[in-house]
Amino acid sequence: MEEKFEYAVVSLFGYDEPILTEDLLTMYPDLSRQAVYKKIENAVTRGFLTRYDRGVYYIPQATRFGASHLAADKVVARRWLHGRDGGVQGYVSGAALANQVGVSEQVPAVLEVVTNREATRVREVRPFGGWRKILLRRPRREVTVENVDALRFLDLVTVEPVTAMKEHAIEALGCLAAKAGRAQICGCAADYPAKTAKSLIECERCHVFA
Repeated sequence: MEEKFEYAVVSLFGYDEPILTEDLLTMYPDLSRQAVYKKIENAVTRGFLTRYDRGVYYIPQATRFGASHLAADKVVARRWLHGRDGGVQGYVSGAALANQVGVSEQVPAVLEVVTNREATRVREVRPFGGWRKILLRRPRREVTVENVDALRFLDLVTVEPVTAMKEHAIEALGCLAAKAGRAQICGCAADYPAKTAKSLIECERCHVFA
């Protein structure tokens, strides 16, 4: 029974990939939650699964330096950004987003994530992966593959005035705007505050839009 469980988990998730408790529960719809939890507990005791954080596990590989470790970015992506089907569920926002797209070179100590999986306006969760703080935010509108770049763009210009940005930052912002598309940006802007509309006017003046 244990070998069958391990084979199924490896086949579905592979090594060094985040596995959520909900993923394992989905594997056994006919078993009680308690029975699945027992399987997980036994797998951790045997060393087959390693617990990364509450509700997050992975299958480590043996290396010459010892057992492999799970990357924090993968955990963030699996928990809040993407479903197992690859669908978009959220995006990184705040200072981390500014660094990610090249608007800022500052390495953030706080990770902000906007995700469809969060029902409250903002909620702090236990940090991991070296971040001092992790904040989850409910999106202004449901995040989809079509609008995710528009929402990322609007988050940036809402927080930081375009006129205060350096030339390289404006160029980076322009690349994101081109990727998002003017139509998506204008459509999503309706869910943002009035200062966002003013920032979009500044974007026009600063030639952010091609």
